[in-house]
Amino acid sequence: MSFSASHISKDKDLNTHVEAFVAQIKRRQIHGSYDVALATAQLLLRVVSAARWTHVDQLIVQIKVLGNRLQRAQPKELACGNIIRRVLALIREESEDTGDSESADGGATNSPFITSMFSLLSANSEEVTKDEQTKQPKKDLKPYIIEGIQELIDELRSIDESIAGMGVEMIHENETLLTATPNSRTVLKFLLRAAQKRKFTVCVAEVFPNDVEKTHEFAKKLAEAGIETMVITDATVFSIMGRVGKVILGSNAVLANGGLVTSSGAAMICQCASVHRTPVVVCTGLYKLSPMYPFDIESLIEVGDTGKVLEFEDGNLVDKVNVVNPLYDYVSPELVDIYVTNLGGYSPSFMYRLVLDHYRQEDVNI
Repeated sequence: MSFSASHISKDKDLNTHVEAFVAQIKRRQIHGSYDVALATAQLLLRVVSAARWTHVDQLIVQIKVLGNRLQRAQPKELACGNIIRRVLALIREESEDTGDSESADGGATNSPFITSMFSLLSANSEEVTKDEQTKQPKKDLKPYIIEGIQELIDELRSIDESIAGMGVEMIHENETLLTATPNSRTVLKFLLRAAQKRKFTVCVAEVFPNDVEKTHEFAKKLAEAGIETMVITDATVFSIMGRVGKVILGSNAVLANGGLVTSSGAAMICQCASVHRTPVVVCTGLYKLSPMYPFDIESLIEVGDTGKVLEFEDGNLVDKVNVVNPLYDYVSPELVDIYVTNLGGYSPSFMYRLVLDHYRQEDVNI
């Protein structure tokens, strides 16, 4: 009785934790790609630790059901689904290493997976009977899966530092930079680290009307670090682009085709950079890389408060116009020169390969 009662109390505690997380991302109490990704990974660590399953496929189903629920709670935040897919890929990899997986027709497969010619020769040279294979005990996967999720959490916490270390190589002495993503902590650390060995100027676009306050806070932090900083209006971007050496952007999500979703106004800035042949550098962690393609761009763009564009006190004008205030922009891959990630720099055309390395095809649609 005590054993079952303890499990019931654990299940109730876990359900309460999941309900609280769903409510927080719905109400935007947890927002931003990094915070959502870290909170999702920590939730999955707790779920896997408390989950009861006899076969790995049961755990995969439980994670998919939870992932579907989290995605429906905030479909615009792609980082949540990315972490779910990373954990599913981790579980499948661990199950394949131990042979604890099922074939397509539903039968168990305990034979080793041959990955090279050397493995083929060694498998043929070793005469292992089926009886000997069945006698080998299967290892408990839960500790290995928990360890993998913990490594993913550690990776998330160190991603910004890994990207910031490449700033010195990307930024030249006495160069003028332009950024339009003041809400990106990755870009901030990237510039602050580069300023330790390089002297340069940063122009920060105002990103009106959504991120004006964040823009001034961003510029203040750069100025306190000794970086010559200027805040410019969005309308002056084209006029100064000829003097800009690089455009540095952060991202909210990177799609499989090499495009990205970032702060509103960035698409216009990238268009200006394309006209002036100015390189566009995007600093992003791989947890923002999504296997989704932009077939429906409007579904990726979140719309904010239109009162920031046109105040409702202007009643006569409000009734005559249709005002839209997008919080994000979609930037096509043709306008991006390089992605600086925690694993190195990659061109937009290589993003699909990173998707194949980090996710499984069967987990694209959770």
